[in-house]
Amino acid sequence: MLYTLHIMSDPHYDREAEKYESPIPSREHILSFIQEKPRRKRQLFELLMLTDGQKKPFEKRLRAMVRDKQLSCNKNGVYRIFSNRGLLTGTVIANPKGFGFVVLDKGGKDLRLSSQQMKLVFHGDKVKVRLLNRKLDAEVVKVIETIKTVVGRLHLDGQYPYVVVDDRRIKHNIKITKLLKECMDNQVVIVEILSSPTLDSEATGKVTDILGTYLDEGVEIDSALHRHQIPSVFSDDSLSELKKLSDKVLEKDKKGRVDITHLQLITIDGDDSRDFDDAVYAEPSENGWKLIVAIADVSHYVGENSALDIESFDRGNSVYFPHRVVPMLPEVISNGLCSLNPNAERLCMACEMSIDSLGELIDYKFYPALMLSHARLTYSQVSEILENKKSSLRDSYSNVIENIEFLYGLYKTLRISRQKRGVMDFDRIESQILFNDKGKIDNIVAHQRNDAHKLIEECMLMANQACAKFLRKHNEDFLYRIHPKPTSEKIEVTRQFLSAVGLTLEGGNEPESRDFAKVLKNARGRDDENIIKTVVLRTMKQAIYTPSNVGHFGLAFEEYTHFTSPIRRYPDLLVHRAIKRVLNNQSRSPSNKMSEIGSHLSMTERRADDATRDVEQWLKCEYMRDKVGQEFSGVISGVAGFGLCVELSEIFVEGMVSVRDLKDDYYVYDDIHHQLTGERGGKIFRLGDVIKVKVASVSLDDRKIDFILAS
Repeated sequence: MLYTLHIMSDPHYDREAEKYESPIPSREHILSFIQEKPRRKRQLFELLMLTDGQKKPFEKRLRAMVRDKQLSCNKNGVYRIFSNRGLLTGTVIANPKGFGFVVLDKGGKDLRLSSQQMKLVFHGDKVKVRLLNRKLDAEVVKVIETIKTVVGRLHLDGQYPYVVVDDRRIKHNIKITKLLKECMDNQVVIVEILSSPTLDSEATGKVTDILGTYLDEGVEIDSALHRHQIPSVFSDDSLSELKKLSDKVLEKDKKGRVDITHLQLITIDGDDSRDFDDAVYAEPSENGWKLIVAIADVSHYVGENSALDIESFDRGNSVYFPHRVVPMLPEVISNGLCSLNPNAERLCMACEMSIDSLGELIDYKFYPALMLSHARLTYSQVSEILENKKSSLRDSYSNVIENIEFLYGLYKTLRISRQKRGVMDFDRIESQILFNDKGKIDNIVAHQRNDAHKLIEECMLMANQACAKFLRKHNEDFLYRIHPKPTSEKIEVTRQFLSAVGLTLEGGNEPESRDFAKVLKNARGRDDENIIKTVVLRTMKQAIYTPSNVGHFGLAFEEYTHFTSPIRRYPDLLVHRAIKRVLNNQSRSPSNKMSEIGSHLSMTERRADDATRDVEQWLKCEYMRDKVGQEFSGVISGVAGFGLCVELSEIFVEGMVSVRDLKDDYYVYDDIHHQLTGERGGKIFRLGDVIKVKVASVSLDDRKIDFILAS
């Protein structure tokens, strides 16, 4: 009777009675209660005296009112009148665990989206959100712009076709409303999004392209390119510009350049390298050494604001997958005109440096030059030449042996300077993937740099440093390569860990690079050396491109930029143009967009790294699929409250032992000592411990390998 009296007080009762056999409160009546103050669902049940039979249709009405933007509902279930006042716009960044963030267009701290709110959006969506509280929780008010396409695996074996998105940050399956006639189960496809997800329905889409069958060679790379939005096909305009270029250096292009073709310049690269953009030459001088680093003059062929230039900027850099390269520049340039191939005249920008006997840079100059590479050598060849005085390679490369010996002498001098500056040495063993003729992993082996790698690295570091000094001196507009100091919070966590393992990080609240270098030196030869290197490395911030210089913490340089790889990095191309402006006495035209350019190029670098890691992890998962049940020895490479990350010692594959599968005890996480400790038995799993594990499962979709402890 009370309910009947209350519902009849609804001014729209008659209208509702016509619709429903057992009427529920009208939208207007509900709004009148919520206008007084925000209410929870149960409060509304009580205020409106709803019977159990009314509650389900009433809940459905509330959801419809949220959908129609009459009400909003936060994660605590509080309904309030919808308002567009004070809304913020930003981009959704999803976390694989289900929750997400909104990176605001205006900057500032990111807002947090609950897993419930993430059901309404995709990773990458542009949204309007409302801030809910001081904890920076937010709710989605409107999707301004949804992502246009996704890539994923097609499933045709259910009630209706659907695609599992090949991005762990997107939890939504896409209901497919339109297929291509060639579509088959288990294919990797590109899907155009037709409708966004809601709390009650899945997103919908149509298949627009088929990349291949799930396990086809190269499909994992095509998928990664699409997922990370990396351009891989050059436009017709760019290709048209290429047709105007000669396939060799023209006589007119040699004018105004210093001829250094007589110098024994050589390139030293990896065995499978195809583009050679740096050549080196050294000789002793009165005070120490003269070093010439000659870099391919890409800026001569790629005009500013040309179609090719714009496209190169969009790409930002070449992307190096395990057995495929997506170049920043077309092969006509990257492997042809601008590749310093042996015995071929090439245009270059030369950096000539004077270095004293202690490895200090004392003078430098830059000039456009004409060069000739006298030999194309690999790191392994140079290493053999240096280590084996009787090597037959010494006869094969007798014309450049003197230069190789001088370069090695210079390297030993530069190594002294490196130690004096206190540069951190993260010379860790890395993995190298070997492929079979079907493009699948044949083996994963250890790979460590030799002195030839380090020799070239030191020469490039000197040239990059000289370039930054040169451009700063002339007040040019360019991008520094900076590496900020680590945060005080990370320093404190690392200091606590090092103290727990008997090491000391000096330097007070702001340790310098040399303080970290001292820790790494003291850790040399210890069983936990690799783990200490890992912890120190995780303390560091990421290097970025910016016009504002704060120095390079990791390399201990006050000024540093990227000059030595214009074939594969756009920032280097910008730097070459800046050098030419100085040499040609062209007045600088400062760009207020340089910060924006730096942000874009830092993003494309991260994008390439993410895509490469993604593909490597997919390939490693595929490699491990037939090893389920097998046992391996591994090292604990990470410890968290949810489990242990383990790297297998023989094949350099990482997987996870979930804390749920440590069934012998209840384990507590100690974040200072990076360990899990059993409450009852006291058993400890530490970072760096060697354990034996069994492969429990492998998920290609999730790029995940699960281990359990071997019995």
